[in-house]
Amino acid sequence: MRKTAFISVKHLAEKELLRYELLMQLADEKTVFRWLQSDLRFASVALLDSSAPLSQQALPANCLCIWVSASPDHHVAKGDMILPVNFRLPDLINVLDRAALRILDMKPDKVGPDNSSDPLFQSTYRISRWISLEHDFSTVNFQKILAVMTKQAIDWQWLLVYGGLSERDAYLFLDELRRNDVLVELSKLPLPQELAQKFYPEQKESGVGFFVKKITQWLSRTRSQELEITR
Repeated sequence: MRKTAFISVKHLAEKELLRYELLMQLADEKTVFRWLQSDLRFASVALLDSSAPLSQQALPANCLCIWVSASPDHHVAKGDMILPVNFRLPDLINVLDRAALRILDMKPDKVGPDNSSDPLFQSTYRISRWISLEHDFSTVNFQKILAVMTKQAIDWQWLLVYGGLSERDAYLFLDELRRNDVLVELSKLPLPQELAQKFYPEQKESGVGFFVKKITQWLSRTRSQELEITR
């Protein structure tokens, strides 16, 4: 099974984005990695317009930059790559495969959200019904995770530690469940007092305990009435 990697194309000009999307329909089965578009913070590679106002601080750790530029002399940082403006299919495949080799050579440093304030860390996840996923998500490991999610809610850390997923695989997995409309997301943050009262009003007593309590109250009133009569 081919390794999956994320690529951000958010900072491409409209014309370049269209060219990329059209060529990727042909390049998808020819590249070393399977490339999926993603948010920049999860990207292994950022495909950037040469005029994109993007600072290095905005990039996730170890994210590779591929600049689409008309000039081969376009100033780029060390390790960045350049793709011609009117790039063709061989150009695109070549630069993506070079990026793939760079990624394979990298140390497996943690890439992705590591801040507990990130929304991914603030939610729990379960599924509303069983679903059989296809392609990369049909392996035994994902089947086990789905089985757990039918019984209980899990969080992001559970997916990484007990589910054995990488940050990117976990993100992709949740996105696939969301796309199939089976993902149930709940916030782990405590509700303010006024909201808690609104959404979780005091429950009315019910069941056997409630019945016994009512009988005890009735007997107590009856006994009090009998004592009043005998006075």
